[in-house]
Amino acid sequence: MHALSSRFRRYPLAERLRFSPAGPGRDGPLAFASLHLAAPAGGLGDALKRQLSLRADLQLLGAGQAEAMLMVEGENVDKQILTVNRSGRVSEYQLLYRARFRVQQGGRDWIPSTELTLRRDYTFDENNVLGKEAEEQLLIRDMRQDAAQQILRRLAALKSLAALEAPAATRAPAPVAVP
Repeated sequence: MHALSSRFRRYPLAERLRFSPAGPGRDGPLAFASLHLAAPAGGLGDALKRQLSLRADLQLLGAGQAEAMLMVEGENVDKQILTVNRSGRVSEYQLLYRARFRVQQGGRDWIPSTELTLRRDYTFDENNVLGKEAEEQLLIRDMRQDAAQQILRRLAALKSLAALEAPAATRAPAPVAVP
């Protein structure tokens, strides 16, 4: 038996999505066949571009050619002191990652300006400053990937919203109960 299938039986649904060969957020179809990504180079823009380009059901096109536009309005990382030890030295930090985005199609906001906030805590060791700086950078990269996956899941959720708002003529008729 395949090792992956044994994992699927052992773990709950949330864990199955993490181990899924397709990856989280890639299973559901999107409401748009083409999308323009308006994001600054680096950071979340690169993470989104990488994940969107992996989708077979979506084309990344220029602003005038795409059905919809995904705009990354900004992102920032804050570092806050979480705990201090008895001598007043920092022993834990919390990283706060905020990303702001929106999705428009033809002047209509499908997803109005929305802010995602992610948090990660990590311990600090003044004897291992270089290692902790590397850990901080890995956590920031992980938060960007997580934010990109959350945005993709929201894009996939738009498919059901678009179906609800489709004109009644294009929807299948409701089933009629026969007495």
